[in-house]
Amino acid sequence: MRDRNWLLTLASELQALVNEIETIARQGREWLATRSSNPDIYDLRAAGSILHDFYTALEDGFELIAQVINGGCPRGEDWHKRLLQSMALDVPGVRPPLLTRELAQELDEYLRFRHVFRNVYGHHLEWERIAPLMQNLAQVSIRTCRAVERFGKFLTRLAGELE
Repeated sequence: MRDRNWLLTLASELQALVNEIETIARQGREWLATRSSNPDIYDLRAAGSILHDFYTALEDGFELIAQVINGGCPRGEDWHKRLLQSMALDVPGVRPPLLTRELAQELDEYLRFRHVFRNVYGHHLEWERIAPLMQNLAQVSIRTCRAVERFGKFLTRLAGELE
C-alpha cells in the first residue's frame, strides 16, 4: 500500500478511465443504432475495435490497482484472467473487491473476445460472437463504471485516514 498521494492519484486516474469507458460505451450505442442486423466485415471490424477498447481501458485500471494497492500484477501466461479474477476478491486489511463475481464473469466474455480480436484476422470476425457483447455493452459499462467510482471513493476515504 502506498501513501496518501498515491491513493489520491490512483482515484483520479480511475475517474479518468471511467470517462474513457463512458466514451467507448457511447460509441458502442451509436454504432448499434446505425447498423443493420447483418453488418458487413468493415462494421464488424469497427465493433471489434470498440469491444477491444472497452476491455483494454478496464484492464488498464485493473493494472493500476494491482500495482498501487496489491503490490504488483499477476505473472505468467494467464495473467490477464488472473488479474480480472483478483478484482473480484476481498483482500482483508488491504481493499474491498472492485467487482462482484457476477460482473467479473460478464467481463470475462469481453476479455476472451479481446484475445480473439488480437489474434485472428479481422475477416474472421463473426456477428454471432460480437452481437451479444455489443448489445450488453451499455449495461455492463454502467455497472462497471459504478463499481470503479465506488472503489475511487474507498481510495479517497482511505487517503483521508492517512492524513
